[in-house]
Amino acid sequence: MPTDRADAEVLVLTADARVTDAVESAAAALGVAVVTVATMEEALPRWPRARVVLVGGDLAAAAASVGPPRRGRVHLVGFEAAELGTWSMPLGAEVLPLPQGLAWLTEVLAVGGASEARTLAVVGGSGGVGASTLASGLALAGARAGRTVALADLDPHGGGVDRLLGAERAPGWRWPRLAGARGEVGDVRGVLPEVAGVTVVSMGRGPEGPALSAESVQAVLGSLGRHHDLVVVDAGRTPHPAARQGVRAADAVLLLSGTGVRAVAAAASLVPDLGDRVGVVVRRARGGPPGELVSDALGLPLWGEVPEARRVAADAERGELPGASSPRWGSAVGRLLERVWTEAHHED
Repeated sequence: MPTDRADAEVLVLTADARVTDAVESAAAALGVAVVTVATMEEALPRWPRARVVLVGGDLAAAAASVGPPRRGRVHLVGFEAAELGTWSMPLGAEVLPLPQGLAWLTEVLAVGGASEARTLAVVGGSGGVGASTLASGLALAGARAGRTVALADLDPHGGGVDRLLGAERAPGWRWPRLAGARGEVGDVRGVLPEVAGVTVVSMGRGPEGPALSAESVQAVLGSLGRHHDLVVVDAGRTPHPAARQGVRAADAVLLLSGTGVRAVAAAASLVPDLGDRVGVVVRRARGGPPGELVSDALGLPLWGEVPEARRVAADAERGELPGASSPRWGSAVGRLLERVWTEAHHED
């Protein structure tokens, strides 16, 4: 079913007739336009604007070797789940194994891979700069704006965002209960804690189960993205190997930096590993140097500034939501979210 509107189609890259048959059968039942190509040369012009991209396992290596532009709603489709998983991180793609994933394939075709969900990853440029607090603030701002929001904690050394939100005793699963997630995962909202309208996936306490894995991160973030407008990832200071999947697949990466020389130097050391959808957010003390100086030093666009507010840290100690006693900080985070949300949409 060819179409001249690249942004309305499903792009399928495969020479495997089994994959083609599965996709085209599901698409025909939904009345969805599909364009199937067998080379990256044919796929590249359509790649950025297609509604969803499906890459067959047979051509996953070829696609990864070319390094197409990073984008959301990319899925690896095939009959060898382990092989597909090899290429999920290089392509920033979710694994959709067949035949067990046929129901999910139909969902992907029907809604374009989850709706207009956006994933924002927050990385701390230096220790103690407040990345978890900022990630929590962004999630809360999204919920206040009427969006459905999930907050995923991928920092095993951060103490748990549920504690930051005053919800460490809230019932629901943490990462140890989700460590076995692989491939297609259903709607996990019903088993997770919710705080102020935000679905929370937090780290556990102590040796509670298997370590976080890239496969479980991919599966759980995929589920969250299919059922929320916004997913905020707290990736910590130096993203754990499993957390890198969440960072690489994000629509935007916010590198939070202080203004001191050592803070900027520490942030600069992380920049090469964060991809090309990254901007700096500056935590600035009253009367401190302007954020533009930090932006110039890092060679990154300045996406916003947040004030250095001691009251925000005190909120967490009292078990209150971040920003509860600092409207100025909350307003700055809200403006930052709208700026980055707009930037992420323009990337499509």
